[in-house]
Amino acid sequence: MKTLEITYAGRSVALPDLPDYRKFYGKLAGGTWEPHTFEVLARNLDRDTVYLDIGAWIGVTPFWASAVAKKVIALEPDPKCLEILEALAPAHDNVTIIAGALSPDAQVDIHAVDGFGSSETSALDIGDGESTRVRGYAMDELTSLAGDSVIFVKIDIEGYEFLTTTEIAKLRNCRLSGLQLAVHPQLFEKTLTGPKFWRRLRTSWRVWQLSRLFKGLFPPPTLAKYDGVLSYIMRGIMFRKEVKGADFVFERELKS
Repeated sequence: MKTLEITYAGRSVALPDLPDYRKFYGKLAGGTWEPHTFEVLARNLDRDTVYLDIGAWIGVTPFWASAVAKKVIALEPDPKCLEILEALAPAHDNVTIIAGALSPDAQVDIHAVDGFGSSETSALDIGDGESTRVRGYAMDELTSLAGDSVIFVKIDIEGYEFLTTTEIAKLRNCRLSGLQLAVHPQLFEKTLTGPKFWRRLRTSWRVWQLSRLFKGLFPPPTLAKYDGVLSYIMRGIMFRKEVKGADFVFERELKS
């Protein structure tokens, strides 16, 4: 597969040279695409830490992380993205690509929102295009691949985090150094019916529940643009015309 060397967050990474992603590469190289994500990864990854990337897309985060992590395990269900990941992974000897989705179920139907290959493929039934069935992987199966190593996890699964909280909570049972959890309440809300206020209330409650999954193990999650979870629920969900997504970052302690 033909690639482009894109420099972002202080590192050059070979990514697929495809027209679909060229506009995105401009944002990536310009430092405007999720700069906070790379700050979190830089704080938490080292040669003693295995990086588990659930929702690896086209490799932007796992291939960047391979330069510093002990090992990278990248899970992705989208067939077009998998083709890209499997073509590029041989250049990174510490990256393992797994085809499937995080789920307690043996099989999962995933849906393309804007065609497969975009970053919006979801196991939520909100797509308007193709669908396909993929293998489901329980969290225990994924974390077992790290052996006895410390694990840092990123989960970005386009709203399905609300339906697989039991699996996410299993991370409490491994040597977890931290978690970056992308939260997509705007997608979860699309699966609900009823008056708008009721949908917002239910969505806000589910977001609050996600924020409490690691109570006692980590401090409350930090968010890049909000003072805390309650601030996010009020300003980003309940009283906002269009609901905004956010990243919950759970860390034992902030590293300098």
